[in-house]
Amino acid sequence: MTTINIDLNIVDQDLALDSFAVPSQLTNSDVIAQDIKHRIIESGKLVELIGLRNNNIVAKILTEIELIVEQDQRLKPGTIKVIKQLTGEISVTAHTIEGAI
Repeated sequence: MTTINIDLNIVDQDLALDSFAVPSQLTNSDVIAQDIKHRIIESGKLVELIGLRNNNIVAKILTEIELIVEQDQRLKPGTIKVIKQLTGEISVTAHTIEGAI
């Protein structure tokens, strides 16, 4: 049985509207990705990374973010990867039970 996830699309902490001013929706893995993004932001872990240059502390916080992401039961355990890019961006990849995000 396939589960369909549907949620409102949130962009910059506001509803995203289509050309008819109707809130746009996300489905399936996009919903999971949005939920994870919000969970990471709400955890406060990203703020802790600002200005950090100590690689050991950065690695510890990235592991904490990975553990936060791993709490989502829609993801396959062991497939979550959290990487800090050279640009400073944090990249999170994982496989959902139904596909990849």
